[in-house]
Amino acid sequence: GNYSVKLEASDNLSLTTQEVADTLELAPNRKTTLDIPLRAGSTGEGWVRISVGNDDGVAVAHETAMIVRPGVLPVTRKYQVSVPANGGSLIIDQNLLADSKMDGARVSVSVARPSAFDVPSLLMQLDRYPYGCTEQITSKALPLLYAADISNGFPGLAVDGVKDKVQSAIDRVLTNQSSAGGFSLWGGDVDHLWLTAYVTDFLTRAAEQDYRVPGEPMKQALGSLQNMLAYANNLENNDAAIAYALYVLARNRMASAGDLRYYADAQIEAFKTPIARAQLASAVALYGDQQRAERTFGAALSLARQSGRRTSRHYTYGSPLRDASAMLALAAETTPRPTGMPAMVDLVASLSRAKSSTSTQEQAWMLLAARSQSLSNREISMAIDDVPHSGAFARHVRGEQIVAEPLRITNQFSEDLQAIISTYAVPAQPLAAGGNGFTVARSYYRLDGTETSIGEVRQNERFVVVLKAVQTNDSPSRIVVTDLLPAGLEIDNPGIVKSADLEAFPWLPDTTPAHLEFRNDRFVAAFNRDAGDAREFTVAYVVRSVTPGRYVHPAATVEDMYRPELAARTATGWMTVERP
Repeated sequence: GNYSVKLEASDNLSLTTQEVADTLELAPNRKTTLDIPLRAGSTGEGWVRISVGNDDGVAVAHETAMIVRPGVLPVTRKYQVSVPANGGSLIIDQNLLADSKMDGARVSVSVARPSAFDVPSLLMQLDRYPYGCTEQITSKALPLLYAADISNGFPGLAVDGVKDKVQSAIDRVLTNQSSAGGFSLWGGDVDHLWLTAYVTDFLTRAAEQDYRVPGEPMKQALGSLQNMLAYANNLENNDAAIAYALYVLARNRMASAGDLRYYADAQIEAFKTPIARAQLASAVALYGDQQRAERTFGAALSLARQSGRRTSRHYTYGSPLRDASAMLALAAETTPRPTGMPAMVDLVASLSRAKSSTSTQEQAWMLLAARSQSLSNREISMAIDDVPHSGAFARHVRGEQIVAEPLRITNQFSEDLQAIISTYAVPAQPLAAGGNGFTVARSYYRLDGTETSIGEVRQNERFVVVLKAVQTNDSPSRIVVTDLLPAGLEIDNPGIVKSADLEAFPWLPDTTPAHLEFRNDRFVAAFNRDAGDAREFTVAYVVRSVTPGRYVHPAATVEDMYRPELAARTATGWMTVERP
């Protein structure tokens, strides 16, 4: 019979329906296929709905959800501007995003004393970090335990959904707990002492803030720290992990006061990172030994001041900036505060200004350290669009808002202020292939092993995608390789190419990633690399061309998760999927 057809789409999608008749004739026991061109207009959640009915009362409706994301990954850029005292001003307008797409663009602005932390940008970066290993889940949630303290001194800065985000992180991170009670980066049975201490620190602090932390997993985590400490007593290789475990046990009143005094007095030089020394200092302070804590914090500061040294080992996910920030954060929690705190603030500010990008560890500990500065900005006065404002200023705004309503900031204070502006936006022109510290290449093969390209393919063809990343230095690294899929492709066989029907690829090396993700819009592989290990990483997976159309072909990327300045990417292009 004859059926009416109605097509609808969300605002960010447009359907071309001119060639679709209002009434469709369906023959008995036959089917009819409609080709309806669909175009993505802007990013975000979308939907397409088709409704079919007839005069006899038959009515069928189907709705399909469609998520639209950019074909190019957003880029974070940071700008620092001095706003002179007594009338100096700054205007933030559309020029800030002149080389970026406005769709989905976000801008973070903070104005405070130069030694202050860029709280709004740090919160924005942590919230948008795309990966979900144990460390990153923990780092994103740890500062939110103190969101009220962190944003204190920044009137109007709100952090959305804090309670839900923290509780979700607690529940997620516990899924990576092993049967022995410890934690590893991507889950599994091999526990890592430093990471176990970091997660247990987060769980301890969460319980102190009255979050729901199940008692048995918490008990197992603390027991795991005690058990691992009993075997990891070699300070030469485990000093950082031992210090952190002792600090967490001390916070739970389960550490040996004698051990703490021994390490702080007789073995302090064996602890080769500022964060480790600061954790020992904080631990002895928790047991009421303020004099020893002051001396040990001094040893931590002395080590942190030694410029040019990379004082953190890779297994602690650290850097000089992370270590100095953690030292300051721990000192700020100590009563009375160590006398070296002003010097710690200056050191963190100096290290922060020297970095163009930061890791999740650096961001998390800088936010914890920011609590120490929450009161120092209250006396600041300025005008925002000619409206008086007291205290430091912070705001998150959408790109369109900056274009429609430029922001004018006038310093009415007697000291120079520092404005830090961060943008998170898709470049108007995709970044060229290249990078620093890595190279990455992407190749496509047919199932018979012949190399090909996928600029133009037919619907339902299958291809093997081979990604080869090379690290150009021998530094230990936590590496993640990401391949964003064109919208016309989907992952066909979620697994590394090892199946029997792919014998045409004997040359593929037997690479074992630490973690794999087969998402509906990307492939992700993570690797842990120690000094001396192979520098080449090759992974492969199978895709199938699904939907006819023309699509952005995003770049494949590789990066060091804890040194984000080390990264590389392929070129961005286009691909077309034709009908068979």
